[in-house]
Amino acid sequence: MGQTIAEKVFSKNYNKKVEVGEERLFSPDIITAYDYPGYIDKYEKQLEELNIHKVKNPEKFLLFIDHFYPAGTPKEQEIHQITRRFSKKYGFKLYEGAGIGHQVISEKGYIKPGEFVVHFDGHISTIGALGAIGIGIRNSMIEAFATEQVSLVVPPTVRINLTGKLLKGVTSRDVFHSIIKQIGPAGCRLSVIEYGGPGLKSLEMDERFTLCNLAMFLGGVSAVMETDEVTHDYLETHNVKDYDDMYPDNDAEYLREYTIQLEEVEPIIVIPPTPANTVPISEVLGLTIDHGYIGSCASGRIKDFQQALEILDGRHVAESFRLNAVPTTTNIQLQMSELGLTQRLIKAGALVQVSSCDFCIGQMGALSDGERSVSTGTLNVPGRMGSNKAEIYTASPYTIAATAINGKITDPRTMM
Repeated sequence: MGQTIAEKVFSKNYNKKVEVGEERLFSPDIITAYDYPGYIDKYEKQLEELNIHKVKNPEKFLLFIDHFYPAGTPKEQEIHQITRRFSKKYGFKLYEGAGIGHQVISEKGYIKPGEFVVHFDGHISTIGALGAIGIGIRNSMIEAFATEQVSLVVPPTVRINLTGKLLKGVTSRDVFHSIIKQIGPAGCRLSVIEYGGPGLKSLEMDERFTLCNLAMFLGGVSAVMETDEVTHDYLETHNVKDYDDMYPDNDAEYLREYTIQLEEVEPIIVIPPTPANTVPISEVLGLTIDHGYIGSCASGRIKDFQQALEILDGRHVAESFRLNAVPTTTNIQLQMSELGLTQRLIKAGALVQVSSCDFCIGQMGALSDGERSVSTGTLNVPGRMGSNKAEIYTASPYTIAATAINGKITDPRTMM
């Protein structure tokens, strides 16, 4: 019997063919974490309690300061100091102020197809766009820090075949939420999502990162994509060499298979209070909105801002509407400046901010009671972006731009 991409990745890591349902001890190629209270500070204390003062392969570890950045209080700065001290003590590579780690890790050339990466946070699945597997293992991270290994049950794979091409005004964000609408928020529960098919070739790398990033909202433990010329171009640009392409065997066995016809996807809105509430944009047209946010590890890349500017150029956001544009990384921020995107966003009335996780978690640009936001952030649960009495609607950059101009939810296709 053939193997899925995930089964190939786990077999490669284990140095022996593994099968779905088997529990094995794996050695991640990269162990990564970020600076959040209860994470980095906890790992440092736990390693001390275990009398572990050095690790065998410090080059496997990557840490990121991407929350509370720049620090706004002494307590936040203390978390950063702990992260710096922890990194220095154990010889871990630390990236501070480079942007959101889930994206920086690929930009810096650490990810190759076929690699296995662990993180506390499930959005590490973003790297699946490069044919790698990233899994958020939560509290098992201390096992990874202490032993450089993790015990995992090999998950099944759900295959999602993409066909056709997206129509004008529709994005990969709409594709993902359409998948939720079609198969349900638990349609890929405890599985790896494997994207492929002829439609995948029509999606740029920025769009692929978005699809993989959101895997947890289908119940997936991760997501991965077949490698192709788009993958090769990205890896070459980021100086990644000596890797093997990743694709499933013809006789690979899947838990389930689905087909998504991209040309049939329409703009989707996710309404509060959960990521499962996907509805066609027609159901909420005209709803008054106070705030917009384009950014996060899911959707703050060059393609996202280019899409928004297709609508924003030559127009200005509505009076009293706040539109925050937050690039996922400082490298993306630099590219935006070089391409003239930053200037165009500012002219349209957007507030272009420094790369950070803070707008997605309500640490900056917070919503107050009764406000409504339309966002490309990862979550729309109460309190995610400030007050638990605020409402968060998640959508594509096209929809957010159109909504920002009119101050109410607007179908972007009517403005293109």
